[in-house]
Amino acid sequence: MASITSSGSGSGIDINGLISQLMTAEKMPLQVLDKKELTFQAKITALGTLKGAMSTFQTAVRGLSDVNKFKSTNVSIGDATIGTASSSSIAQAGTSTLEVSQLAQNQKLTTSVFTSVNSPVGTGKITLQFGTVDSKDTPSNADDTFTVNSAKASITIDITASNNSLAGVRDAVNAANAGVTASILNDGSGNRLVLTSKDSGAANSMRLVVEDTDGNQTDTNGLSALSYDPTGTRNLLETQTAKDAKLKIDGISVSKPSNTINDAIQGVTLNLLKVTTTPTTITIGNDASGIKTSVQSFVKAFNELNKSLTDLSSYDPKTGKAGILNGETAIRSVQQELRAVLNRPLGSGSFFQSLSEVGISLDKAGAMTLNETKLQQAITSNPGAVANLFTVNGISSDPNIKYISSTNQTVAGKYPISITSPATQAKFSGTALPFMKIDGANQSASISLAGASSNISIDTGNYTSQQLADQIKSKITADTNLFTTGDTVSVDYNSSTKLFDIKHVRAGTTSSMSLNIANTTQPLTIDANNDSIMVAIDDVSSSSIKLKQGAYANPADLAAELQSKINGDASLVKSGKSVIVNFNEKTSSFEILSSSYGSKSNVQISSVGTSSLATLGINIAGMASGSDVVGTIGGEAATGDGQLLTGTGKASGMVVSASSSTAGDFGSISFSRGFAFNLDKALDAMLSNQGAIASRVTGVNKSVEGITEQRIRLNRQYEMTEKLYRQQFTAMDIAISNMKNISNSLTSQLANLPR
Repeated sequence: MASITSSGSGSGIDINGLISQLMTAEKMPLQVLDKKELTFQAKITALGTLKGAMSTFQTAVRGLSDVNKFKSTNVSIGDATIGTASSSSIAQAGTSTLEVSQLAQNQKLTTSVFTSVNSPVGTGKITLQFGTVDSKDTPSNADDTFTVNSAKASITIDITASNNSLAGVRDAVNAANAGVTASILNDGSGNRLVLTSKDSGAANSMRLVVEDTDGNQTDTNGLSALSYDPTGTRNLLETQTAKDAKLKIDGISVSKPSNTINDAIQGVTLNLLKVTTTPTTITIGNDASGIKTSVQSFVKAFNELNKSLTDLSSYDPKTGKAGILNGETAIRSVQQELRAVLNRPLGSGSFFQSLSEVGISLDKAGAMTLNETKLQQAITSNPGAVANLFTVNGISSDPNIKYISSTNQTVAGKYPISITSPATQAKFSGTALPFMKIDGANQSASISLAGASSNISIDTGNYTSQQLADQIKSKITADTNLFTTGDTVSVDYNSSTKLFDIKHVRAGTTSSMSLNIANTTQPLTIDANNDSIMVAIDDVSSSSIKLKQGAYANPADLAAELQSKINGDASLVKSGKSVIVNFNEKTSSFEILSSSYGSKSNVQISSVGTSSLATLGINIAGMASGSDVVGTIGGEAATGDGQLLTGTGKASGMVVSASSSTAGDFGSISFSRGFAFNLDKALDAMLSNQGAIASRVTGVNKSVEGITEQRIRLNRQYEMTEKLYRQQFTAMDIAISNMKNISNSLTSQLANLPR
C-alpha cells in the first residue's frame, strides 16, 4: 500500500505551513552553530593577520642582522673636484692631507691604416703579456726593459683563416678576455685597430709577441704587423702610456695602478679625478646616521607588530567591545616570548648586554621607546659595539685571524685562537743555481772586524748564495789580520737586504758587519733547450708551456715570465688554478708554489726542456703537497681545511681564516648573537608548524570541523522529526477526512429517511 501524504486537503488545515513553522523552531540550534562558526572563521582570519604581521617584523629583523647597515663613518675631500671618497665602519676619524701629482691611465696601442675592416691581417698566434716598461730616461729604445707583471697570466690568441681580418682580430681579442679591449677607429684615412689595456697602471703595459705563419716575426707583413715589444720590434704606435697614480698622503709618497684607491687609508676608498695644484684635506668623521636609521627602523617595525597584537586582543570596558583574539593564549604566548628575548642579556662576546644600554625600552603597553640621547652616547663611545648588539658577528683581536661565518650551533662567547701549525702551500724547490757572478769588478771586498780592517780577494767564478758565503768566510779565516786561533766567524746571505751578514767572535766579544757585493746577478738565457715546461697544479695538468726566449737580466725577471706563462695555460685558467713563482736568493733556487693552501694543494713538474735542470735548476719531480692549518678555537681542537679552521664544542660551526705563516697564540674572536638573531630564531619557532599560532589555528579548525559534524547530525535528526510530523499530520488529516465522509454519509442517509 502506497504511503499516504496530505497537504491538509482533508482537514482544510495548512499542514505544510504548520510543519514549516514547527521545523523552524526545531532548527534554532543551527543558528547558534552558524554564529559559532562565523566567530571561529573570524579567529582564523585574525590569526592569519597576526602571522602576517609577525612575518613582516621578521623580515625587518633579518635585514637588521646585516652588519654593513651599521656604517659609522663618513669621509669628504676638501676640494671635491680633485676626487671623491667613501668609507666603511673600520675607518678611523681624523684628517689627512692629499696631493695628486699624476693620474693613473691605461695604455693604448694602434695599428697602421687598413683599407677596410675586412682587410686581411695574417694568420698565426698572438701572445699578450703585461708588464712594466723602464725607458731608462733616455730617448733611445735600445736600453728599454720590460719586466713581466707576474700577477697577470699571459694569453695566446689564435688567428686563423676564419678570423683573418681587422674585424676578426678585434673579435678574437675581445673574446679571449685577455685584459685588453679591441676596437676599430676610422680616422678618415682608413681603419685602425686600437688596443686598450683594461687596467690602468705602469705594470699593465702591453707586449704582443707574434708567431706569424709567414715565418717573419718582425716585419710589417702579415700578422707580425701587430708585433709590439718595448725592448724590440714596435710595429704598433703607442698613443697613450700606462701610468700609475702618484700622490702624497700626509707627505708620504704613494703610487697606485688605479685612480680608485682602497688600500692607502684603512677603510677609505679614494677616487681621484684630477691633479692638485695645492694640497687638499681628507676628513674622516663619525657618522651615526647609519646606526640611528637601523635602530629607528627596528623600533618602528616592533611597534607595528605590537599594534597588531594590541588591536587583535583589545577590550574596551566602556563599550564592551573586544578584539577578535581577546583572551587568546596564542597572543599572550607571543607577547611573553618577545618580551623574554628583548629583556634577556646577550652574554659573553658582546660589549653591550641589553637594549636599554643604547636607549631602547618597553613601556607598560608593550610599545618600544627610543631615547635618542642615550643612543647617541652609545654610538659615540663604541659604534661597533652598537652594531654587534643587533648583528651576528665575530670580532678578531688579531689581524692574522678573520671571522668568516658561524652556524646556529655556535655559542656566543670569547674564543682564544691558537695556531699549532699554519697552513702551507705546495712548493716545488729547484736545485741551487750559481746566479752570483764574481769577476774583476767585484772580487775585492773591504772587511772590518774586531777593530781590524783588511781587503779580501774573492775567487772569480759563479756562485750560489751559500757558496759565496762560504767563500767569503774562507777568505776571512785565512786573513791573519781578521782571524786568529780561537776566533769564530759566520757568514750568511740576507735575501731581504741582499747583503752578506758577517758575525765575528773573539774572546767573548762579538763584532759584525754587512758586506755588499755589487753587481752579483748574472743573466739567465732561455733558448730552445730550456724554454718548455709542463706542470700539474692541484691535480690539474697544464699543456706544454713555452717561455719567451732571450736573456733575462736576473732570476726575478725569469720567475715573473714563468708565473705569467703558467697562469696563462688554458687548462689551469679553466680550473681556476694558479701559481706563484719566486727566485729564492737565500737558497739560490726557483720555487713554484700553488696559490691554494692545505692538503689539497699540490705541485708537480711533469716535463722540462733538455737543459732545464742544468741552466734553471728545474727538473721533473714528484708531487709536492701543502698542509692544512692545525689549531684550536676556545681551547678545543678545530678542523683545518687550507687556511680555514672550523670550531668544535661551544665554537661548533664557527669558521675563521688563519693567514699567519707562524705558529702561536693569535688573540681571540669575540662572537655574539645580537638581538636580531635571537628574535629571528624566536619568530621562527613561533611561526613554525609547532608554534603557538599554528597550534591555535589547528585547534580552531578542529572546532569548525566539530560544528560541521554536529550540523550533519542535527540535520539528520531534523529530517526524521519532519518525517514524523508529516506522518502524524497526514494521519490526522486522513482521520478528519474519513470522519467528514462518514458525517456526510450520515447526513445524506438522515435526509432520505421518511418523515
